[in-house]
Amino acid sequence: MKRLLYLGFSFPPGVQALFPGVNPAGHGLETQMVQALREHFEIKSATILPRAVAPPPGADPSSGINHELILEEKAPEIFYRWRSLAQLKEAYRKWTRAGFTPDAVLVYNLSPIYNQFIRWLRRQPGRPKLVLMLLDSSQLGRKWSTGKRLRYRFKPFATLDEDMLECFDGCIGLSRSAEKYFLARNIPFLWVPGGCLPKRSAIAPDAGAAPEAGRAVDFAYFGALAPHSGIQPLVETFLRSPLKTRLHVCGFGQLEALVKEAAARDPRVVFHGLLSQDDCLHAAREWDVLVNPRPADYGNENNFPSKIFEYALCGCAILTTRMAGVEIVLGNEATYIDPQELEPGLAREMEALSQIPRAELKRRGQALRQRVTEEYSWARQAALMAAFMEKIIR
Repeated sequence: MKRLLYLGFSFPPGVQALFPGVNPAGHGLETQMVQALREHFEIKSATILPRAVAPPPGADPSSGINHELILEEKAPEIFYRWRSLAQLKEAYRKWTRAGFTPDAVLVYNLSPIYNQFIRWLRRQPGRPKLVLMLLDSSQLGRKWSTGKRLRYRFKPFATLDEDMLECFDGCIGLSRSAEKYFLARNIPFLWVPGGCLPKRSAIAPDAGAAPEAGRAVDFAYFGALAPHSGIQPLVETFLRSPLKTRLHVCGFGQLEALVKEAAARDPRVVFHGLLSQDDCLHAAREWDVLVNPRPADYGNENNFPSKIFEYALCGCAILTTRMAGVEIVLGNEATYIDPQELEPGLAREMEALSQIPRAELKRRGQALRQRVTEEYSWARQAALMAAFMEKIIR
C-alpha cells in the first residue's frame, strides 16, 4: 500500500465543537475524504488550528481526523508560522527516519505554512510527489500590477498562488473552471467536486414532504453568512418579493446581523442560527427548496460549493447558480440561474418554484439525492483520487 502525507485544516475528533464558526463545511469534507482515502493509502496527517488542542477522551472517531501533528497559526502570525514550519519539517524528518517515507503529499489549498514546506520539500533529494487539492483561490485569474507583485514578494511567508502552481506534480481541483491554470502549465489535473456519505441521507428521509396541506412552498439556505456565499442578495431579493412564503436561514458569519435584522422586520424570514450539518439535514424535512445563491466574484469560479452535496442529501429541490461544474453534478432536475444576473434570476425562479406542486418538488429532490449518492459517494471519489495520485507516483 502506498504512503500518503496529508496536510490539511480539519479538527481532531470531538474538537470542532470548540470552534463552531470555523470552517464547518471544510472540516466535514476533509474528514470524510481522508477516511475514504485510507482504503487506498497508509496515511499520516497534519493540521493547522487556531490553537493546539487534544481530542477529548471518548470522542466519536468519525467526527474528525486523528492527526499525527497539530500546528498552530495565531497572533503573532510570523512567530507561529515560523514555529509551525520548523515543527512540520522536524516531524517529516522523524517520520522518514522511522520508516514512513511518503510516496505522495496531498496539500489542502494554498496557505502560508504549507506553501513554504512544499518549497522546502521540493529541494530535498528523493522527495515524494506533490499534489495540490485546490478547493478555492481568490487570486488565480486576478490581474496583478508589477508594483503589487514586488510588494507581495517582500512579505514574510507570502507566495502568489500562481507562483505556487509550478511546485506541484498534479492537482485535484473542486472547480472544473480551475483546470485551465494547470493545463497551461502541463500539470495533470483531476476534477473532483467533492463527495458525500450516502448513509447520511437517512437523517432526512422525508425531506420536502408537506406537514401541512396547502402550505406555501418554503425556501431555505444553510451555510456561510458571508459576501462570497450570496446570502445578502438572496435575503434582499426575498424581502422585495411578494411571495407569501418563508425563507429559512441557518449559518454563521459576518453578515449574521443582516439576516437577524431582516428576520426582525419581516416574519417571512426565519433565522435558525448556526446548526450542525446533521441538524441542517434534520431541519430540511420541513423545507421544500434549498437555494445556493453564490455570486460570480470573490474567486468563486475557482471553488465548488460543498453545500451542494449536503443540499442533495436533504432530498429537497435545489435552486442554484450555474458555476464551477454544479450543473454537471446535479443534472437536469435542479433549477439554475446565471450568476451574472443573480438578483433578477433569484426573483424569477423563486416565483416560478413557488407555483410548482409540492409533490413535484419532492420528486425532483429525491431524484437529486439518488443521483448524488450513486455517482458522487466518497468511496467512488476517493478511488478516482487514489488512481490519479498513483499514476503520478509511477
